[in-house]
Amino acid sequence: MGSTEEMTKVRSAVKKKMDRESSDESESKSPTDKLSDSDSAKTPEEPGSPQKLVGAMSLAIPNARSRQDSDSSSDEGKSPSSDRMKRQRTISGSSPVQSFIFPGVAASPPKFMSLEEVMKATDGVSNMVLAHEIAVDKNFKLEKFDPPENSMEKQVRDVMHKAFWDHLREQLRQDPPSFEQALVLIQEVRDNLLDITLSHQTRLRQDITETMDLDLIKQQAEHGSLDFKQYSQYVLSIMAKLCAPIRDETIQNLGKESDVIEVFRGVMETLDLMRLDMANFAIQQIRPHIIAQSVEYEKDKFAEFLKTQNDGLELTRVWLVENIGESEMEVTDDFAVRRVVGKVISKAYLQLLSWPEDRILAETVVLDGSRFLELRDRLLQVCILGTTMLITLSSVGPLIKKPDEFKIKLKRNICIILDPALSEKETMDLMENIAEQIVKEVDDHLTETDRPPLPQSARSALKVQIMEAKSPDHRIRTLINKRALEFISTLISSTTSQPVQMPPGLSTLQEELKHICGTFMRLISHNRAVFGDYYADIITQYIKAGQEMKKEEEPGQEMKKEEEPGQEMKKEEEPKD
Repeated sequence: MGSTEEMTKVRSAVKKKMDRESSDESESKSPTDKLSDSDSAKTPEEPGSPQKLVGAMSLAIPNARSRQDSDSSSDEGKSPSSDRMKRQRTISGSSPVQSFIFPGVAASPPKFMSLEEVMKATDGVSNMVLAHEIAVDKNFKLEKFDPPENSMEKQVRDVMHKAFWDHLREQLRQDPPSFEQALVLIQEVRDNLLDITLSHQTRLRQDITETMDLDLIKQQAEHGSLDFKQYSQYVLSIMAKLCAPIRDETIQNLGKESDVIEVFRGVMETLDLMRLDMANFAIQQIRPHIIAQSVEYEKDKFAEFLKTQNDGLELTRVWLVENIGESEMEVTDDFAVRRVVGKVISKAYLQLLSWPEDRILAETVVLDGSRFLELRDRLLQVCILGTTMLITLSSVGPLIKKPDEFKIKLKRNICIILDPALSEKETMDLMENIAEQIVKEVDDHLTETDRPPLPQSARSALKVQIMEAKSPDHRIRTLINKRALEFISTLISSTTSQPVQMPPGLSTLQEELKHICGTFMRLISHNRAVFGDYYADIITQYIKAGQEMKKEEEPGQEMKKEEEPGQEMKKEEEPKD
């Protein structure tokens, strides 16, 4: 097992053997066994489980969507620029939920799995996505969904809303006025008010129910004594008691509005926002509980998901196995195997920071796929930032009178240029702008320090050197990328709390690397807690299967060696004949 070719053969043989064993095990089970396995996955929900907690806080909020800002948008995950704008990045081609349930392979459910069981498992995965997002993203919140401008959805929505309010206005203008539409509106307002009250606010809930008694309001409408404006003022007074401070000004302005139709239109819009406020408040309240229990919750739900797949870990197995080296296949001692497992998992996580754009992520990391890919792109930007700064200082360093001030200003301005880029291609497209900006910064510094400007030849040469950094094989860029990955690898492999020294040449990028490492370690820590047992089983089984395969091949190799001397003697005798 000394050569790469032999290693490849062993990998292929081991994979075939493991697939054969998996197939035999699957065939040995009867249909009844498969159904009973599925049933066993249905564990009763504990009172404090994340599913219960998520269910308790979920509100039927129309036109709401979850905002899943990546950790790079938070205070602990900044981009190269300290004042970078928040951004979102999604996995191209599918949503995290779709990619998780259908991870790019046509893994049809076993034919003995009922549709009802598949749907239950799918629903469990969806709940797991929500619990996971709340647990790993402290900025997770719901936001009101607004369709894009000039979209068909927005046009239809606006037309329907306008038709509703126009019809209400027409009915109230009739003589005598018709309150048919108004009664529907009042009922909806009352229900919304009750939704945003807390369960312990019994007096307030009772007051709302009694004051907005639909039977009484209907009788008032029939006798022509319904004061629509009076109810609008009552609703505003309740909203003022329940709303967050950010809604105070809106409610005060609605109180000054004389048109009752506009008041109720504003009331409905503000109630939707208040429902979102309450939902987000509930999320923040239960987040510590979800964090505490999300690992076990995700484990259970992923186990249910695996029961609906022929091989729900296919991509994960490939991802881990390709990070097992030749020397790691030689270990036999159980303690050494455990060390190898940790080493391989760390290498696999590090691989995510250079993951190809066109390759599908493993099933176990797809929930955080957008975050891992964004960290990959940000690490590329940090390496480009360090490369261009090093090239600049190497070229014009002797001319710079105040190097510390110059580096701070240069770094800030390059970051501003890099901020809009979300991919490697977009980053590379900005290299010409970066080159122009660097030349300008050098000229400005020389002017400020009363030095002559750069000659045209030096300006052109500096631009060419900056543009050469677009190549992935560029010497300085490769060196910085290697050192950055080694630094991150040391951090994620460390078992102590001792500080890790910043690699030479990367001190200028310390702040950026710190944020990348903090976010990365938080993600892989949660991921390993959930899926670490699967990883350990896959790696251990692969190593043991490889060793068994090697033992089976050894007797044949010894016989071959014994035959070789006789063959050589035969060859020597042939010329004599």
